[in-house]
Order: sequence, then structure tokens, then C-alpha cells
Amino acid sequence: MRKSTSRPKRKESAAPPRARNSDTTLLQEPSSQRARVPDVVPAAWLDRLLAAAIDLPVASGERAVVTAVVDAVATILPDYAVGACFVPAASTPRDPLLVKRLPEGARESAAGMDPTRLFPSLAHEHVSPLPGTTTGSTLHVASEADPLDHLQSPAVHLVDRAALVLARALGVARDLASPARTGRDERALEERLMQADKLATFGQIAAGVVHELNNPLTSIVAYSDYLIRKALAHPTGGPPRDEDDVERLRRISDSANRMLRFTRDLVSYARPSNGIAGPVVLHGVMDQAVAFCEHVLASTGVRVERRYGADVLTVRGVSEQLVQVFVNLLTNASQAAPAREGCVVLSTSLEVGARRVRVTVEDNGSGIARDHLTQVFVPFFTTKGDRHGTGLGLSIVKSILEAHDGEIQVESEPGHGARFVLELPVWQRG
Repeated sequence: MRKSTSRPKRKESAAPPRARNSDTTLLQEPSSQRARVPDVVPAAWLDRLLAAAIDLPVASGERAVVTAVVDAVATILPDYAVGACFVPAASTPRDPLLVKRLPEGARESAAGMDPTRLFPSLAHEHVSPLPGTTTGSTLHVASEADPLDHLQSPAVHLVDRAALVLARALGVARDLASPARTGRDERALEERLMQADKLATFGQIAAGVVHELNNPLTSIVAYSDYLIRKALAHPTGGPPRDEDDVERLRRISDSANRMLRFTRDLVSYARPSNGIAGPVVLHGVMDQAVAFCEHVLASTGVRVERRYGADVLTVRGVSEQLVQVFVNLLTNASQAAPAREGCVVLSTSLEVGARRVRVTVEDNGSGIARDHLTQVFVPFFTTKGDRHGTGLGLSIVKSILEAHDGEIQVESEPGHGARFVLELPVWQRG
């Protein structure tokens, strides 16, 4: 690498190109910093930086801007290594963008690796933070020969100025991206609202179908009970009773009764609530929710363990709404738990003072990513894709609990399942 042995001569430059967007503020420094720019910085360098600032691809996004600034500085300083570490504010995970440019013929080595440097194999490196951006976003210049003295090195002062250019251009890029992002969010919201409307319509149709099933189920229950009584009351001296046939009739009656109870509960659940809070047997609504989710649990092979506190009796609330809370939580837990080895634990306990009940719904699934924990109750947030839900379930759960003067929190470690903790007020006579 060549070392500059003499101070570059100052050249008179032509007037800088006209800014196509009439915005030259990218290159301007606060007045408190302008006096520090030494005369040793060649005017031609500043002209080229200004030209690059005017043409930065701010409409193409932050990453394109970072790459363009690094390329521009590397072109102005061909004997130096130039790079940037940019941490996007909204990336998940927040992996930094690393852009590095080496002088022609130079090779990078990992020797003497230093996590704070982009070019650890070079003897000298100067780091300029990007003001007003995410912590950890920096612009770098490195050299084997130039000590990069902060007061004397023209390269250092140019990179400091370029860091200001980059920081301001990133702000412009973010501002330009906001309307586009908002438009995408609105379109996604419209699609999810349409999906929610379709599910609501389907629910109304299903409720009607369930209602129509009640009549034939009632007939099956009545006739099977009649045949059982007739088989058990056969006259003396008649043909021997077939116990296997009686057992088959009992199974038909039990299955029909089970379906009938389920359909009646489902119609009651779908019926609009009167919204009036009263005493609710908590374990009863939890058991009802388990019954509603039986087909989901059976299809995934997930078992449910009930660990109910003996002292938990009634809470204050609306029965139908609380059933919906536990249906949504059980459905999510069963989908998160591993197939055929999954387990969902329902537990209840009475808090000290006997004024609130604590309920936990815990699964042994893969857990929730840390970046998603703060978003699980946000309407339309989902990691399942459009075909597996609308992202409204947990938002509805939270709204119902808040209307009941209750609370809900989520705890999770990736790989160790999720745990939802609910609190509800105990029923107290007025």
C-alpha cells in the first residue's frame, strides 16, 4: 500500500453539480463542527463527496444508501480501506449490514481479530459513529501506513464528514420508506379483515348447521334409550338377551348424548352474550373449552392436564366470553405443542387475600421468539401465515380479560414452550 509522503495540493474546482433534488443539506455540518475541518482536506475531495451526496439512492432504501456512501468514499480514498457497519432499526433479527472496500491489490487477514474493527489486519483504523442512527452504526477508514491522526489526517476528516452525509441520507431514506410501508400495512390489514369476515360468515353458517343437527341427534338418543330399556325388560321365558347388542346400544346412546351436549353448548357459545357479568364457575368454563377443542387436540395428539386448585370456585365474568378466552388459548397451545408428544397444562390457584384467581395455560412447544413476545397481543400479528389464522385470537383474549378487570401476560424461552398467565377477579356478592 502506498503512503502519501506529501500533503496533497489544493486544487481549484469547478462549481459543484446542481442538486437535482435541490437538497444540499446532506453535506452541511453543524456550525460547531465546521471550524474543525482543516484546510488540509483537498477541495476536490469535498466536491466529489458533495456530488455523491446529491446522487445518493435514498429512494432505494437504507442499505442502498450505505453501500453508495462506502463506494463513494472508497473512490475518493483509493489507498485506504473503507467500510461501514449499519444496524437497521427494524430488522428481525437485528443483523448488521457490513460493507467493506479494500485498496486494489490489498488482502484482508483475520490475524489480530478485534470485534470493534472492520479491518483488524491493518495497523490503523478510525471509526466515525453515525449520529442519530441505531447504536453500533459506524463508518470506518483503515490504513497500514497512515497513523490516521484525528487532527492531521485528511482521510479522517473526510470520513467524519461522510459519516454526517450518511446519517442524514439514512434519515431521508427512512422518511421516504414510511409511506410505502404504511401502504403495505394497510393492504395487509384489508386482506386480514376480509379473512376475518369470511370466518365470521362461516361461523354463522356452521351455527345454523349445528342447530339443525339437534333434531336428529335428539331422535337417536330417544330411540337408543328406548331400545336399551326394551332389551333389559324382555319377558320371562323369551329368547335370551344378547349382552353385546345391549352394549352396542349403550355406546350409540352415549355417543349421541355427547354430540347433543356438544352442539347445544356450541350454539350457546355462538349466541350473542348479554354482556352482564355474574358468578362463573371457572373450572366449568375451562372444561367446556377443552370439550370444544377436543377435535383439535385429538388431531395433533396433544393431551391436556388439569391441575385445578381445590379452593377456586367462582369468578366474576361472562361465561360465554371466558369460554372463548380458553378456546383461543388451547387452540394456540395445541398448535404449538409437538405432535403426539404435546402437553398443555391448565392450572388454577387462589391468590393471597382471595380476591383474584391466577390461571396458567402452558405448553411444551418450541416457544415464542423474543422479538415476538411484545407483539403477540397486537391485532393481526401472526407467524402462522394467512391460511392458519388471522392473528386476532390473542388480541381478542386480551380485550375480553381487560373488560373483566383481568390481566394476561406471556412468558417464553425459545425451545421451552410458552406460558400464559391470567388473573381474574373472584366473585363477591355486592
